[in-house]
Amino acid sequence: MQEKSVSSVAHKLLSSFKEWTHTEWQPSAELFQELEKFLSLVYHENIQTKNVIKNNLIFIINERLELNKHIYRLFIDNSASKGIIFNYHEKIKIEDAINHPIVDFPSWFATKLSIYSKLDTLLDQIEEKRNKSLIDLDKYLQEDKKSHLVIESIFCSYIYFSLLEKDVHQALNKNCQLKYFNHYWDHLKYFHESQVSRENRLIILDLDNLIDPNLEYKNILNIIIYLIREIYSQLTNHCYFAIIIGDKFSCKWSLIADIAIFSEKFIEQPIDRTYFRWKEIEKQTEEYIKNLDKKQCKFYNANEGFTYKDCYLVYENNYEKCVLLFEKNERDETPIPCPKCRTFNIQGNSYPIIGVRSWECTNIFCGEKSKYNRGKRYSLSAIIRQQAILDDNNIIEKDILKAWRRDVVEISSSQEILDFLIKCYSLYNDTVVIYTSQEIIKQERFGRNIKYKKYIEYESIDNTGYDKYRQMSFFKRFLVNRSKEEKKILCNLSSLPNLALYNNGAFEILCNLESESIGGAVTSPPYYNARDYSQWTNIYCYLYDMYNIAKEVFRCLKKGSPYLFNIFDYFDNERIIVFSDMGKKRVILSSYISFIFRHIGFQHIGNIAWDKGEIEGNRNFNHGNHSPYYQAPLNCWEHILVFSKGEPSFEISNIPKIIKEKPVMKMVRGKNVHGHTAPFPEAIPNLLFSLISPEETVLDPFAGSMTTGRCAVKMSRKSINIELHKKYCDLALNLLNKQTLDGIQLNLM
Repeated sequence: MQEKSVSSVAHKLLSSFKEWTHTEWQPSAELFQELEKFLSLVYHENIQTKNVIKNNLIFIINERLELNKHIYRLFIDNSASKGIIFNYHEKIKIEDAINHPIVDFPSWFATKLSIYSKLDTLLDQIEEKRNKSLIDLDKYLQEDKKSHLVIESIFCSYIYFSLLEKDVHQALNKNCQLKYFNHYWDHLKYFHESQVSRENRLIILDLDNLIDPNLEYKNILNIIIYLIREIYSQLTNHCYFAIIIGDKFSCKWSLIADIAIFSEKFIEQPIDRTYFRWKEIEKQTEEYIKNLDKKQCKFYNANEGFTYKDCYLVYENNYEKCVLLFEKNERDETPIPCPKCRTFNIQGNSYPIIGVRSWECTNIFCGEKSKYNRGKRYSLSAIIRQQAILDDNNIIEKDILKAWRRDVVEISSSQEILDFLIKCYSLYNDTVVIYTSQEIIKQERFGRNIKYKKYIEYESIDNTGYDKYRQMSFFKRFLVNRSKEEKKILCNLSSLPNLALYNNGAFEILCNLESESIGGAVTSPPYYNARDYSQWTNIYCYLYDMYNIAKEVFRCLKKGSPYLFNIFDYFDNERIIVFSDMGKKRVILSSYISFIFRHIGFQHIGNIAWDKGEIEGNRNFNHGNHSPYYQAPLNCWEHILVFSKGEPSFEISNIPKIIKEKPVMKMVRGKNVHGHTAPFPEAIPNLLFSLISPEETVLDPFAGSMTTGRCAVKMSRKSINIELHKKYCDLALNLLNKQTLDGIQLNLM
């Protein structure tokens, strides 16, 4: 194209922009040169009509400056007041329609979302109030010190929408010249097939119907380790892997712990990225753990694998199945084009989540920019999830979402588990692979292709898998014995004869107790970095403390004694790969504890689920999004891990699978009326009392507000309670005094 023609078009577009938006803003000489260069590459005698360009500009301004945000909220809130709730998918469409000036909103709504008679007046109000005109940018942005960036952002996107999008795509991406697809997702499927393959998008491992539960533990785990490795290599990136395991396995909760740890940590290798500061991690750990063998620890190797997401407890009659969810996020440096302009001119070395690579579009004239003129940032993982929203075939029925809203679920048949997983963790037209000996569902379900793998290739199994897992350098970073201090006289803060309260670290106090003197233990430990009073540099330091304290508890317990350990898998950063928020994940604390305790010599008898009901913290991330990959349950249960010192001397059949107990009410009108931030209910120590004889002494190594000790007093039991923080010792004694006074008053009445 002739240089004069390009320059003429550039000046004309700039002139129209300034006239329509009443702005004195002027692009820099460098930006105008880039505009001419862009037009010489893209412009082929045709641009959009004046009306189309003008309406596109109004849409850009509406979207970029959120001019209709309050109108959109008015519509959503008023609809909700009339009992009409829109899902996330519908909200996206509604906001987009409100921002488009040429859309007749009432007519569009009637056609696209079906009309509700209750909304007739509201629809007319929205149509009347929403912005459908160009505005004076200089006046509107006069208080914004970065107004020049905002106007440049709008101008650059205005240029994009002035051209034919197909011309832009074909100019910026050679693949679009070979074969053109209007839809970006279709383009990716054709030209980036390996990255967005719809094969093996969800893999389900049904252990109940695949592995003989009567095999030795080591052999069972060898098979599972082989399968996890195989599935990791087969599963498409940024997709889900589910394991179903039920009561058929007497060692179910030990298996769950080893499965979770192995799945997350089985790849041991260096990470060639600046965010992996292994020398700093090594130094921090060595400063805390004095007897560390750095040579065995191999801190230069990171541990990677699947990312643990959730564990559902599913009950069919009284049979308990656990559904474990993992996501595969494997680093992939293969670039993909910008979803808007399809350029490969991209930059950045960002990982919003470990294993999820993101890019930023550097095309100045991309149609999607931030308000302050940054390029579009995107990742393949986010694009896959966006596709889940855009395709109406992926919408999940409300009855499924309601049934699986919490992570404790009642079902009437095993098929409900598969239906849930298929609907919520795969997309329409995906291939789903189920490892099972039984075909419970048909080979086509919800528009997905179902494939079965019924047999295990036993000859391929590495029978040393279990041993190699146990020898991973990961464990050597915290399974380190702490040197004991000399015994000293303990200062008991309690005046009651059968209750001891010691203010010191659990390890220090336990070292002073007699071996095999305790009849049972129960506790809820400080959760790793969950509170101000429980902070560790990294997860290795935390697990080192848990390991050494547990060793001392083991020594103090009588043979066969129970130990109930209440813990929750919550969200934090283990700080063993990266220190920033990109390292935040579900921390598998219960699995680590199970491994540590079994390493010491405890038997892991089982798990009692503490079902807290409708919990205070509403961690449900779908926000009305009824699409796959956005479903996160309300985490409403905690582990009460049940251990014994060797063969149990108590009746295992007396241990329930689940207890339903509301959390201790501590917050009233924003004030902590209890005094401790994480008390557990009396039902938990009462479980321990039901397992041991009345004359036995019970131990709580992390006493907190001394729920265990106070329950022991009520039941005329002997107890030893250890608490590191003096303020909680004082709180415990105050609560005990109040309890004693209340008891006296009751006796006098």
